[in-house]
Amino acid sequence: VWALLLWPAHGAAFDGEQEVLSRNGATVVCEPGLRKVADDLLEAYPGVRSELEGTLRWKVDFHPTIVLIGNRERFQKMIGRSQGIALAVPARNLIVMDRSRLRSPPSILDNTLKHELCHLLLHARIPVNHLPLWLDEGIAQWSSEGLSELGPPRGGSVLDEAALSGRIIPLRFLSRAFSREGKSLVLAYEQSKSLVLFIIDRFGLESLYAVLDRLARGADIEEAFLATISVSPDELEAAWLEDLEDKLAWTGLFFGHLYEILFFAASVAVVVGFIRHLRKKKAAMAELDDEDDGL
Repeated sequence: VWALLLWPAHGAAFDGEQEVLSRNGATVVCEPGLRKVADDLLEAYPGVRSELEGTLRWKVDFHPTIVLIGNRERFQKMIGRSQGIALAVPARNLIVMDRSRLRSPPSILDNTLKHELCHLLLHARIPVNHLPLWLDEGIAQWSSEGLSELGPPRGGSVLDEAALSGRIIPLRFLSRAFSREGKSLVLAYEQSKSLVLFIIDRFGLESLYAVLDRLARGADIEEAFLATISVSPDELEAAWLEDLEDKLAWTGLFFGHLYEILFFAASVAVVVGFIRHLRKKKAAMAELDDEDDGL
């Protein structure tokens, strides 16, 4: 990330030639072979920007630069880690995207752009030391249909696994930095999204907007929460954990009695089938009786 902070706006991100395309309020820097993708991004950008402005209720009044990297190893070297498909550098209004991991469908590319643009917009409005990383990442995922910078989710929920095993990461450890690799990084993203969705579900969407507005006006996270939803970050974390445990308890109860539930459902299906059989048999007998009366 420090390398990206020092990277010139149209600088040496590539070994050979590069193209710079600028229109519709954004600039894309890419290898010549990625010209078509760059054009697609620039065409999609106004719609993505408009959707994000509608979601956050803030205007994007800056001109982002999007760097498209077609080589996975080069992208990893630029962002300084092996996991991830994109990265935002708010201090430069810069978005770096790994094209090698963003091939299909087109919605993945658009939502990745929206996710990173959300980071730029949040940091354009809120002082960096007032915006906890978990809230930053949680809102970016919420605004982009759940997509994180690690890409579309795969397999089961790391969050559920961590909750069941008592390995949830305390909120205070997610304020300034996430783990760089592995399940801990995935868990940090899942927790961030879950917390933001919990705030919306428990306190309402308007409360989330009120929190962001307070932060944008210079309040710290504790002041913003107490003034808008009347709970501290610690109290919010406790309520979220309780809600998560309740949901997992119901899930565990269901799966713990899965065989009984399936047996009961099968029994009901047999009874219903038997009743239908009797009705059909009765109807057939009645039809025969009518035919005999006609003779």
